[in-house]
Amino acid sequence: MRPAGFWRRYAAYSLDLLVPLAVSVPLLWQTGQRMLDRTWRHMADAELRMYDLMAASEAAGGHALGDLPGWSADPALRQVLLAMVATWLEALGTAALVVVALAALWFIAFEASPWQASPGKRLAGLRVVAADGSRPGPGRIALRFVAGAPSWLLLHLGHAMAAIRRDGRALHDLVAGTSVVLAPGATSRMPRWGRYWLWAQALLVVALLMAVGSQYLLLAVEAWKAGQP
Repeated sequence: MRPAGFWRRYAAYSLDLLVPLAVSVPLLWQTGQRMLDRTWRHMADAELRMYDLMAASEAAGGHALGDLPGWSADPALRQVLLAMVATWLEALGTAALVVVALAALWFIAFEASPWQASPGKRLAGLRVVAADGSRPGPGRIALRFVAGAPSWLLLHLGHAMAAIRRDGRALHDLVAGTSVVLAPGATSRMPRWGRYWLWAQALLVVALLMAVGSQYLLLAVEAWKAGQP
């Protein structure tokens, strides 16, 4: 058995994950709408309260943002921010349950099938086998999926084990007694589509970081301008 490489496994997994995510969009559409509506209301309330606090600072003879560190102790502002966080947590919890349920159906059904691989793994020339190289049963595959939870909770340290161990096994593979190996006839080289897919994700992450950073910069500039006489 030839162990699969970490990045090849990740390319296959991230491609597979697009399906549960796409199916979850219509299921979670109303949840997302409610979250956005409530978030905008909370942001408007927070903005109004911050303007009140800035006006109070100026009325006391200080700078509009002079008491910025003390804003966190303002009961009204804290209540608005806590309500916003509760809205996000509720929506994220619902989304997580739906996506995990869909992902479980997708991965367990395909990896327990005669393919021994999800469509992404099959396209990448991978398959899931038991520790002895045999075909794992549905129970073992289900355990493998559930055993991935600690890796997510440990900030993917369990997944990173696949890049460190010589046998390429991640934490959930060790728990379930499975391995991800190259399928018969698959080349050891990463497929071309996999390389392009990884580069596309890297560029997307950079673009998102730049977009978020620019928004924070604009907010900082606006706050500074608001404090000018």
